[in-house]
Amino acid sequence: MSNPIRKITIQGMMLQAAYWFGCCTYYAFMVTTLVDYGWSDSAAAAAMTAMSVITIVTQPFMGYLCDRFISEKKMTILFLIAGAIIFVLSPFLLASGNVGLILINLAVITLTAVPVGGFLDAWIVGLKQEYPEINYGLLRGTGSLSYALSAQITGMLTLAFGHNLRFFIGSAAFIIAVLAALTFRPAKRNLKADSKENPLPQIKGLAAVKLLFSSKQYNLLLTVSFSLLICNYTMGTLIQLIIPDLGGTAAHIGTATAIMAGSEVPMMFLMALILKKIGFSKIFAFCSVIYVLRMFITASIDTVNGMIYIQALQGLSYAVLLPASMSYLSHILDERIRSTAVTTYAAVTVSLASFLGNLITSALLANGLSANFILLVFSFSALIGFSLTIFGVIRKIW
Repeated sequence: MSNPIRKITIQGMMLQAAYWFGCCTYYAFMVTTLVDYGWSDSAAAAAMTAMSVITIVTQPFMGYLCDRFISEKKMTILFLIAGAIIFVLSPFLLASGNVGLILINLAVITLTAVPVGGFLDAWIVGLKQEYPEINYGLLRGTGSLSYALSAQITGMLTLAFGHNLRFFIGSAAFIIAVLAALTFRPAKRNLKADSKENPLPQIKGLAAVKLLFSSKQYNLLLTVSFSLLICNYTMGTLIQLIIPDLGGTAAHIGTATAIMAGSEVPMMFLMALILKKIGFSKIFAFCSVIYVLRMFITASIDTVNGMIYIQALQGLSYAVLLPASMSYLSHILDERIRSTAVTTYAAVTVSLASFLGNLITSALLANGLSANFILLVFSFSALIGFSLTIFGVIRKIW
């Protein structure tokens, strides 16, 4: 490993670890937090659905701003600082009992803390275009390991001290992430230009959107990832409801989340090596099959321990799909629209998937259907993702 890549790897691991440790304090417990503050299951799921709408609209726009005006590094630092501030305010706004204030609090978190994950991915994809040897999985896998530790630690602290302490921990983690981001190398642009005096022409407005969606490879990846990841984010919401219904506690939710995130680490660390041996199409087909099996198996479980341990399948599904997708994007993207492309990918596969997943979930819960049955419903989306993956193989799109 050359010195620049070694330095990028170490600094990137530190940044990912701090960011995802802080994010877990929000992502893994927000539904159960709202329920503990008196919200119904369906209302809590609906609130998270509303938050997803914000990122669907804003993330691609923020990515375009990165491509045109401000670097991923500067955007990351600004949003982390804003996220740290709102995390400190969250306990007071939740305690107010005012639904409007609570929704504003969630909206500001969604506008600050949540988009940073997309900025980091675009940042690393840009670095991979400059240094293809960079192991995205190693950097992101460190984030997963940190997320797992955060889930376990903050789950136990929540059980002992309540929800408020968790937000202060998240704020502190974001401040550490800011310090790590300040030293992390920015991603360059115009790598394929003849010289600094003769850069590639910029792509503006609708031309950037047209170029992005003219790629069959990008469109297929986007569609397959959406079909699979809607299962992932729906499951993340539902286990916060299923585990308490089965007699579990916030500590059990933390353990389940820790196993889910911890199982990602080995596969993410190994994905760079695996991708050298196995092509993208086979990787995508494999994780599609695992997603189908995972949804059917999870839907049949009726014990707390079973629901906790089955989360280990995250390591063979999400932990395969994400690093493979980011590596694939670094191969197919025009660097001039990389932030737009990566944040649009995040908006569709994270925000839109979360929005529709939670929208459908809250509607089905309101109609009296069980969370386990809802998991079975979403298994059909995994089947669609598998079918589209095979279609891409047959048509040689991958």
